Order: sequence, then C-alpha cells, then structure tokens
Amino acid sequence: MKSFLPLLITLLIQAFSALALMAVPVLVPVEPGPPRLTTAGIGAYVLFAYIGAVVGSLSAGAVVDRWGAIRTSQGALIVSAAGLALGALLPGALIVAALLIGLGYGPITPASSHVLIRTTPPERRNLVFSVKQTGVPLGVALSGFCIPPLAAATGWLGTLMCLGLACVAVVAAAQPIQADLDAQTASSESGTPATGFSVRRILTQFVEPLAVIFRHKGLTTLAAVSFVLSGIQLSLSSYLVSYLTQEMALTALVAGSLLGLSQLGGVVGRIVWGFLSDGLVRPLVMLGTLALVIAGSSLTTAGLALWQVVPPNGWLAALMFVFGATASGWNGVYLAEVARQAPPGTAGKATSGTLALTFLGVIVGAPLFGLVAASPAGFAGAFSLQAMLAMIVASLLFAFGARRSTPSTSK
Repeated sequence: MKSFLPLLITLLIQAFSALALMAVPVLVPVEPGPPRLTTAGIGAYVLFAYIGAVVGSLSAGAVVDRWGAIRTSQGALIVSAAGLALGALLPGALIVAALLIGLGYGPITPASSHVLIRTTPPERRNLVFSVKQTGVPLGVALSGFCIPPLAAATGWLGTLMCLGLACVAVVAAAQPIQADLDAQTASSESGTPATGFSVRRILTQFVEPLAVIFRHKGLTTLAAVSFVLSGIQLSLSSYLVSYLTQEMALTALVAGSLLGLSQLGGVVGRIVWGFLSDGLVRPLVMLGTLALVIAGSSLTTAGLALWQVVPPNGWLAALMFVFGATASGWNGVYLAEVARQAPPGTAGKATSGTLALTFLGVIVGAPLFGLVAASPAGFAGAFSLQAMLAMIVASLLFAFGARRSTPSTSK
C-alpha cells in the first residue's frame, strides 16, 4: 500500500496529460473546426507540441527540486488545460496552444519517476513503472473512445473546453495528498535545491540531464532507441484515425474505437512486458522483441494500404491491438532500464535527458510520417518506413544486450 497511492496519482495525471496532448489530432478528422487541418497539418501540430515537451522535460528536474513532484505535475496539467482552452477559443492560435500543451506534458514523466524511484522496491520497479506508464495509452484510448461522440454533441469548442475542465478536475483530485507526497520526495538528487535563478543556473539545469546520458554509453543507446520508437508510437496514435477513415473507409466512430482498442493494447502490453521484465526476460531482450513485432505490424498495416484490402473486423481489431501493445507498450520497461543504468543519484536527470531525446524523436518522426503519408507514397510508404526503422532498433538492442551479458561487460 505504501507505493499504491503514489502510483495511482501519477497514473491519473499521466493519463489526462496524454489525453490533452492527443485531443486535437483525434478531433480533427471527426470535427475539423475552423482550422481544418490537413494530414500534414496534424504533423505540424504534433511537432510544436513536442518542442514544448522537450523544454518541459529538460526543466523538470529543477522545477521538481524547487516545488516538489506532485506540485510540478499539477502545474503542468494546468498549463495543458490552458492550451486546450486557447485552442478552443482561438483556433487560429493552435500552434501556441500546441506549445502550451507540450510544455505541460514534458515534466509529467520525470516528475512521476522522481516519486516512484523513491517509493517502489527495486524488485518491482519494471512492473510499477510500466503500470504508471499505462497512463499514456490509457489517455490516448480515452481520446479515441470519448472525443468522437463528444464532438458530435458539442463540436470543436465544447470538446476542447470539456477536456480542459477534466484536467483541472484531476489537479484538484491530487491536492489532498500533494503536501505529504512532496514532503517525502522533497530532497534533490543533487543536493539542496538552489534558492534563486540566474541565466547560468538555468542553462546548467537544461544541459546537465543531457550531459548525464551522453557520459554513459548505455543511456546513450537507450536514448537513441527511444528517439526512433517514440516517433513510431506517436505517428500511430496521431494518424491512425486518418488512416482508417481514408484508407479503410471506416466511419469516424469505428476508427476512434479502433484507436482506443490499440491503446488498450498498450495498457495491457505495458503491464505484461513490465511483469516479464522483472525476472523472466532481460529488459533489453524484451525491448528488442517488441521492436521486431512493431516492424511486423507496420509492414502488415502498410500492405493493407498498398493493396487496398479491408480485412474482417476481427482481424483488423486484432492487428490494431497487437500494434498498440508493442508500439505503445515499450515505455515502462525502457524507463525502468534507464533508472537502473543511471549512475547513483542521477535517475531523475537521466530520465529527463533521455525523455528529451524521446520527445525529439516525436518532433522528427511524426511530421516525417505525415509528410510521407501526404506524398504519393501514401500511408503504405509511411508504415513501410516505420517497419525499416523498427528493424534497425531491434538489431541495435539485441547487439547491445549481448555485449552487456558477456563477462567483460556485465556488472
């Protein structure tokens, strides 16, 4: 029970932060609204959201040290809610709204890792981190299940305002336990927090997380892996509704339900992969295997678009579930491995640094997917590119895992 309450709170915050991030990409194919974003426009929106996320992630360590992990998460969720309200009231300012939502999204995972690394026994770390990270696919699943019917009832303005108010409600729900949890995790990993800010200190706080990962070969490798896999993950969640409505000619409600199903696969996958990685399968082997399945799922999805085949509903649902279970299911094992490989006392900074590279992968990967999908190559070319990148990642992980398992490199 000691670690249950922190896990529940961070899971809830993570879910609604992800819901805020995915609101516009899922809403556009259902209710285009005044902006009427194209497929490439969704990619641009995601790009600016993750530019904000990079800044938010790199600043997370200093903010957590100063105000505490839960207070930081509450403030971040308020910033995301403000971005949703801005997008609702001023659709022409969607780029600014994307930056705000991303700025709020960025600190959530480093802040929650700051809590869980202190409240979770090491032998359960893969599972607990994976359960917490189910908040991301759970939030995306909520967007797929809830946004289409909500948009049909309330339109662009009502949908985004309702989601913003939901984020505020989560902030309020976390308040009763904020003081206690932040008191438990108040001490900075690097010592006593600074009492003031200067340009030099701010720059140091931004650079230090990156310095931590680039000084450690294992963390550098993991950051490179997450760079690729994060682009694949967000491309799937951002473009799946567009793919299913355009290539499969499915209705928005059915497409949204399949997006939700794929992300429920991510929820199940994160828990199962985390459980298996706590003793049955080495984490690096697990990540490599997941990358292989991602490659196969991407190739299958590309083939459906290339040959314009619409499989039976059961087969399509199964494909989306497996795709989501792997493409959205690797994060918990990855974050636990980052915390494990981080030098003593640097888990928070290592998480912030690797997540900055993770978000940078989205900045590059999701718009690239959108550009390819909007080109003559179409969705078939975009998913084929994903498959090739996933195969490269699998090879890298298996080779790195093999080196770490030899007597000369094992700890």
